[in-house]
Amino acid sequence: MLLHEVISGPLVDRRNKPAVISEGVSISYAELSQRACAQMTRLQDIGLTTGDRVGVIARKSPDVIAAFLGAARAGITYAPLDTEASPPYWAMALEDFKISHVLSDIPGLADKLDSICVHDVTLETEPDARAIEQYVPIPSANRMPHGDAYILTTSGSTGRPKGVLLSHRNAVAFVDWAAHETALGPNDTLLSVAPFHFDLSVFDIYGGLSRGARIVLAPSTATTFPGQLIEAIELHRVTVLYTVPTVLRILLEADAFAHGAGQSLRSIIYAGEPFAPQPLAQLMRALPNATFFNFFGPTETNVCLAHRFTGPPDPAQEIPIGRPASGATIKLVNDAGEEVAKGDIGQILVDGPTVMKGYLKADGFVRAQRPYPTGDFAQQGADGTYYFRGRRDQQVKVRGVRVELGSVENALLHADGVKEAAAFVAGNDLVAFVAGDLALDTQMLGNICAKSLPPGAVPRKIVALSLLPRLSNGKLDLAQLKTMATERG
Repeated sequence: MLLHEVISGPLVDRRNKPAVISEGVSISYAELSQRACAQMTRLQDIGLTTGDRVGVIARKSPDVIAAFLGAARAGITYAPLDTEASPPYWAMALEDFKISHVLSDIPGLADKLDSICVHDVTLETEPDARAIEQYVPIPSANRMPHGDAYILTTSGSTGRPKGVLLSHRNAVAFVDWAAHETALGPNDTLLSVAPFHFDLSVFDIYGGLSRGARIVLAPSTATTFPGQLIEAIELHRVTVLYTVPTVLRILLEADAFAHGAGQSLRSIIYAGEPFAPQPLAQLMRALPNATFFNFFGPTETNVCLAHRFTGPPDPAQEIPIGRPASGATIKLVNDAGEEVAKGDIGQILVDGPTVMKGYLKADGFVRAQRPYPTGDFAQQGADGTYYFRGRRDQQVKVRGVRVELGSVENALLHADGVKEAAAFVAGNDLVAFVAGDLALDTQMLGNICAKSLPPGAVPRKIVALSLLPRLSNGKLDLAQLKTMATERG
């Protein structure tokens, strides 16, 4: 299946059913398909054809989803970029990804992007209602499942963005697995919180549409004002929520689920970062009717491991990242590339249908290594479940002692009152940041670390903040935290 086929098949059972709801406006499946046809025609009219790429720098809306679908119908690869990024960042990405046309709703964007043709993502006229019946697929090798579908962006080690090129097959393999795992169906309503340049949105859009569900686009300010999120959940009787732990913690700390709110939720999925056991257990107790999932995997592999909770986690035990998902094959290997014995720590290698095609970088396309080395480390338990053991870039040396920053963060997350933690090297010392209860005792936290970590891994400084800085996708702003650590080192 190709991505646009989630709505270009027969619509007899759902053509008049709401597909996307945004700012109080509901777009039916038939209307969304018509808009997708119109977007396809517009992209062709501006000179793009099968195999070309188009950038999308626009706020979340039904028109942006229609643009994604229209691009897929035309065999055009779309690249959603962060609307909060800087013009130089956009320019680098567009140059490296060989993109000359952008769809946008950002005022004055054309003045900020030299030699890039910027077009309004919103169409001025509504398409002919018969467009959906008249649609004829365009035959092309690029429109096979292995053809290019979209580009997501990750940070490059040189400061330039790297494009992760994914095929229709990559996305559909994940979406089909996730929809089946969460029993997603036509009676569900998903709340789309993640920005469209973030990989969590792939499930929201294509999982929802492929199963005939409703997609409610959360306001862009919702993660700052949790009242807006719970209002949307209650108003639309949201049943499925896929987001980062930070958003869930914000809702929990705002007491959003008091007095029976949020009880329509039946599936809550988190990904992107660890979730401390204590607030997770508290959230599960507040929403006893919901099934919780921990999805794991870098953008390059989609979700490759997943864990379904059977009850609140024991605060004294760590949370697993689960078992292979989305048809993935998982291996743990040592530095020599040899598979490690069960119970030993090794780097996660992933193969399967969800592994990306490759990277788009300044020096061209680099095909993905298969199996793909994630840079993440894990350990397999006796029952076959995997546990996260940090990232390669988190393995550092402090005064000659090898330290795993993930272990430091994990020790802090298991302390009472700690809801977020991040550790960094500053000069010859370790600096850790924590956030949680207002009365966090950093000296006590240091003592806790001393009991569970080797001497060289105990942070010299622990800084308590009300909230750790975040990126627009909700993940930790590691660059800002690293700068803060250097200033305190």
